[in-house]
Amino acid sequence: MAAQEPPSPPSSLEGNKPGFPKKILANNLEDKHLCNWCQKVLRRPLQAQCGHRFCSFCFNNTVSSGPQKCNACIKEDLFEEPTSILKQGGAFPDNAARREVEALAAVCPNEGCTWTGTIKEFEASHEGHCDFMIILCPSCKELMRANEQERHNERECPERTLNCKYCKEPFLLKNIKAHDEICPKYPMICEGCAKKKIPREKYVDHIKFCSKFKAPCRFHVVGCDTSVEKERIHDHERQCSYEHLNLLLHFIMGIKVSLESVQPQSLEVAGQRLQELHQSLRELELKMSQLGRGAAPPVQGAGAPTLATSFTPLPSAAAAALELQLHSEKTKVAELSRRCQELELKVGTFENIVCVLNREMERSCTTMEAYNRQHRLDQDKIEILNNKVRQLERTVSLRDLSIVEMEGKMREMSAATYDGIFVWKISDFTKKRQDAVAGRAPAMFSPAFYTSKYGYKMCLRIYLNGDGTGRGTHLSLFFVVMRGHSDALLKWPFNQKVTLMLLDQNNREHIIDAFRPDVSSSSFQRPVSDMNIASGCPLFCPLSKLDSKNSYIRDDTIFIKAIVDLTGL
Repeated sequence: MAAQEPPSPPSSLEGNKPGFPKKILANNLEDKHLCNWCQKVLRRPLQAQCGHRFCSFCFNNTVSSGPQKCNACIKEDLFEEPTSILKQGGAFPDNAARREVEALAAVCPNEGCTWTGTIKEFEASHEGHCDFMIILCPSCKELMRANEQERHNERECPERTLNCKYCKEPFLLKNIKAHDEICPKYPMICEGCAKKKIPREKYVDHIKFCSKFKAPCRFHVVGCDTSVEKERIHDHERQCSYEHLNLLLHFIMGIKVSLESVQPQSLEVAGQRLQELHQSLRELELKMSQLGRGAAPPVQGAGAPTLATSFTPLPSAAAAALELQLHSEKTKVAELSRRCQELELKVGTFENIVCVLNREMERSCTTMEAYNRQHRLDQDKIEILNNKVRQLERTVSLRDLSIVEMEGKMREMSAATYDGIFVWKISDFTKKRQDAVAGRAPAMFSPAFYTSKYGYKMCLRIYLNGDGTGRGTHLSLFFVVMRGHSDALLKWPFNQKVTLMLLDQNNREHIIDAFRPDVSSSSFQRPVSDMNIASGCPLFCPLSKLDSKNSYIRDDTIFIKAIVDLTGL
């Protein structure tokens, strides 16, 4: 028996949103349905004392800062106090207008969505859940459709977080190169033995013992710039011994030249020190001679020889002591002079080494600055290329979407018939039935077909797990009248007999149901949106018949046939 598809139960309405967009009413937009504040379709309307209607949200938001004048009264030149003053508690719910608005036929205002129903159904079950509504990515602030959010978060968002496939640590996509440079588990390739997948944390230990790894020659400090595999380093030293000796000779001669350039200054300093030491020695010798002369007293009488004889040994002992002290001082002076020369030689060598290191450091700093400049330039180029890649990816995504839409239209055109008879082949029946049971895809629409080239446009809608009274027990099949290009030339309401069939693939016992449209139903009036509400058979076929004993399913495929009686057209 034919029956109309049951609507979904309405959910509680919210009052914290402004009016519905005007596009939701398609061709039925009237001024009485508009809010006098936001100029959108009324949502939970309130009627003020002056008689004008406002959305509940708009009215409360307007009077939240105090009483306000009604703009609609001012525009109509009907402003009267106090009735035209909007204030808290100065309006009441207009349930009649609310029921009228909620009963209006609506379409989804989101581009690409084919949903149709009433405004009440839109607010209760579709608004906020539409796959085609535009949302903002919380990470990169890019606008997208809701059905693209999962793909965007997984593949396109530049701010998405990834887990390193090597160390399993999370990082931002934009930091992927920086992470690869420090990841301890990142696989590296040995430049010597070409071994792959060496974790970075073990790479240093590997090259220490890798016999194939190239290391600089031990004579690189004197100018040999050859890199040799570790196992061949001794062969290289034996083969290039002459070259190494020649490099050593030049290196030593350079040191000698450097020392000679520094030696005159060192000798001058040493000469000054020696002059000071000689001056000290002369002063000591003068003191010694003065002591030697002052030790012998003058002769006095006959007893003098005896006295002189008794004092004579004293000057000789003092002179010997002074000579011994002088010899000791000379020895110390010579030792100090020798040590001074050695220290001067070492200082000169260290000064040369420091000069060489300073030059190497300056050269390294210059090279590092050049590398940094080049790195910054490379980073800028990489950023520009990344931007171009992102633009190309967005372009490709839009092209892919256009291609998918064009392919869908081409499939519809290739499957369309123009004689009121349509056979719908549904393959992969088992998988699609499982999707219907799980709620992932409870309903399916067929391609469009026509009564003639310029006739009525129609399609079928099937629930593989049933709908309404047939949910879980029957296969439900509905007939849908769609908006066509020639609707203005056709007779409305649609009043042609419709026959629906599930074909037995052995051509023995088809399951058939037929009905004549209820001309008072909105399902068969001239469509104001892409398609009217479906009407048909919720108890079309018991699911128990779709088993292996019957031949309705073969090769996991079923066939649905629709026949529209063309009598009177």
